[in-house]
Amino acid sequence: MVRMLVLVSLVAAAAAQEAPPKTPLWFLETSLTGAFKDRSNQCKALLGDNKEVASFGPIFIPENSAADICIRFPARDNLPETWRHDRGQKGACANGCCEFLPPLNEPPSTTPLNQPGSSTESDCADASAAITAPTLFQGKELDPKK
Repeated sequence: MVRMLVLVSLVAAAAAQEAPPKTPLWFLETSLTGAFKDRSNQCKALLGDNKEVASFGPIFIPENSAADICIRFPARDNLPETWRHDRGQKGACANGCCEFLPPLNEPPSTTPLNQPGSSTESDCADASAAITAPTLFQGKELDPKK
């Protein structure tokens, strides 16, 4: 009975240690032309020249650049690794960086990320201190986190 309990515990522990899902890798690539398939087929080869700037993080586009990216989606659920060259749109911008909005046939309706917010000790009725920016950029340098 003890052996069975230990065995079940070991199997449960091993199952709980599955690797977290892999995230896409992306980099800015504004020089590609042609059809979607042709552009996407070039992205993998361009990774070598873009290794220093490629990111697994959130996609932010410089305010003075087109929202054109190469993005690699890792293999998952019996699907192979996939490269795409997407021409998106820029969303809310702050500090020279803009959110990336992917090209969608039917974009979801969302609440804008640049809702004004303010930091005040009063009743919050005074909106003069509101910062209009994506949530990520609200606040000032060295402000304590709340």
